[in-house]
Amino acid sequence: MTSIQAHADAGLGLLRADAQLTVHDGKVPRSSPLPEPPYVLVYVFRELPDGTVVPDKISLTGLSTVVNVRMVCHCVGANPVAARAIAGRVENALLDVTPVVAGRSCSPIRWMESAPADEDETTGAAYTDLVEVYGWTTHPA
Repeated sequence: MTSIQAHADAGLGLLRADAQLTVHDGKVPRSSPLPEPPYVLVYVFRELPDGTVVPDKISLTGLSTVVNVRMVCHCVGANPVAARAIAGRVENALLDVTPVVAGRSCSPIRWMESAPADEDETTGAAYTDLVEVYGWTTHPA
C-alpha cells in the first residue's frame, strides 16, 4: 500500500500551488515571532472505508487496499472575514480536483464537513479558526 505521506504530499501540494496561501503541515512553527495569520493548518490522515460504500475495485485477497484520505484544514485569519477568505482559497485548490498519487487511482476531492468559526486567544492575539474537511478515496491503479 502507498504510504500516508504520499497521500499527504498530494493534497498538500495542491494547497501549496497557491503561492498566496501559507500552508502548515500539522503544526504551526514556534518561531519568534510566531507566524501571523492568515494561513491554513492542515492535518492529513487516512481511514478505512466504513463499509457503507462499495468501492469500484475490491481486492479478492481480503487485503485492505482502499483508503479514504481526509484533510482537516484550519483556515486561520485575523477575523471571520479573513478566515473565510482562506477557506475560499482552500476550496479553490482542493474541491473537485483529482490528486495524483503514484500507483493509486484517486477519486476527485470532495468537501466532507465543516465547523463554525471560532475565536482563539491562546497565542495572546485573537484570531479566527474556521475548520473545513476535505477527502478522497484511493485504490491500487
